[in-house]
Amino acid sequence: MDYNELAKKVIFNLGTKDNINGVTHCVTRLRFTVNDRKNINEIEIKKIKGVAGLVESGGQIQVVIGNRVEEAYKAVLEEMELENKSSNVEDKISQKKINKNNSLSKALDFFISCFTPIIPAIAGCGMIKVLLTILSNYHLVSNESSTFKLLSIMGDSVYYFLPFFVAFTAAKKLNTNIFSAMVLAGILLHPNFGTLGANNVHSVLLLGLPVKLVNYSAQALPIILAVWVMSYIDRFADKVSPPVVKIFLKPMITILITGTLLLTVFGPLGAILGDIFAKFNQIMNQWGWIAVGINAAIFPLLVLTGMHNALIPLIITMFMTQGFDSILIPSGLASNIAQAGAAFAVALKSKNLNTKSTGMSATVSALCGITEPALYGINLRFKRPLYAAIIGAGIAGCFAGIFKLTAYNFVGPSLLSLPIFIGKGGNLILPLLTATVAFGATFAITWVLGFKETE
Repeated sequence: MDYNELAKKVIFNLGTKDNINGVTHCVTRLRFTVNDRKNINEIEIKKIKGVAGLVESGGQIQVVIGNRVEEAYKAVLEEMELENKSSNVEDKISQKKINKNNSLSKALDFFISCFTPIIPAIAGCGMIKVLLTILSNYHLVSNESSTFKLLSIMGDSVYYFLPFFVAFTAAKKLNTNIFSAMVLAGILLHPNFGTLGANNVHSVLLLGLPVKLVNYSAQALPIILAVWVMSYIDRFADKVSPPVVKIFLKPMITILITGTLLLTVFGPLGAILGDIFAKFNQIMNQWGWIAVGINAAIFPLLVLTGMHNALIPLIITMFMTQGFDSILIPSGLASNIAQAGAAFAVALKSKNLNTKSTGMSATVSALCGITEPALYGINLRFKRPLYAAIIGAGIAGCFAGIFKLTAYNFVGPSLLSLPIFIGKGGNLILPLLTATVAFGATFAITWVLGFKETE
């Protein structure tokens, strides 16, 4: 695949680089912010070889590439001659041309963007915990050994220090001082903060204001809110600080004001919102197999709208509050494999060589957890396979829920990551059966429904 050629065509059909105000990427998509929406040629972009689809969400034009998005991203930067510019240029998001009534969409995009870059680190740590589970189940490592404890630290580190990671991504997204943001995370995780709560003390005073003593490890909402407010306070501090003392006065003002607000307002508020998340988790757990089936069926629609990443904070909350997820990741497995089943049926039944080739590669990609090529390149394109994938995912989701398939680590569900469903003393039989049901049911439904090559 020539990604330099892809980059040239994408940029040209976005109205040339003069119309592009910023570009970032997530796991599978290039995310562009443009100055004038009218200059975009959506039809031609969708025709570009290597582009699986186009989505507009949160004021961004998202070009779906697939699992090699990073190569496309680098090619775009080279084509736009951004490689030697600061990361602020790459991440700059113009708010001038975005509809003022789109505040909720922008807020959601900001919230999602705080988590998306962290996904690979979370997945890597999750697989370390999977490895640790396997070693423990087969008695290759003792739970009391230093090796077990150190590997456990490796696997848990990204969760424990999550406020630092989120502070970095939030500050980068808001184009504010990254290191001041990380200082705020350090305040929450400072070891002496925890000792203030000894002897059943639940709150203390800061300048006469109550500070609730909460364990902020693995909590993201307080630091996100604090960094957002800090972006305004930092600009205020910059204006009021004389140049001769700005080097220390500006960050001092920023940290003092925002740190106080963090401890007295955003921390407790984040804890309340976290409790709401936890209660939502409990409701979904009470729904059981129905919740898994519904989530599996609607998951492709969430991917189409770019809303699937909004589930990341909820999944993290699940693991932090209960140590497992029996709803969202199992439903994600059913949905991902169902996309593969639909694409495979199209590949076998189609008489068009290009469709066969696209379908086969999309099948392999979906089985490995990257569903966009199957979703946009095959199933959405022919419509009926998408309907089959929704039905097949729902069936497999209900199956997973009835037999209580549970994920014990946060990694994108696919055939490659099935070990995340192995708990203490568990095995791979149930996740394999769920994948088989998803693939087989969707394949059969797609084959029966058929499709028109002209669709």
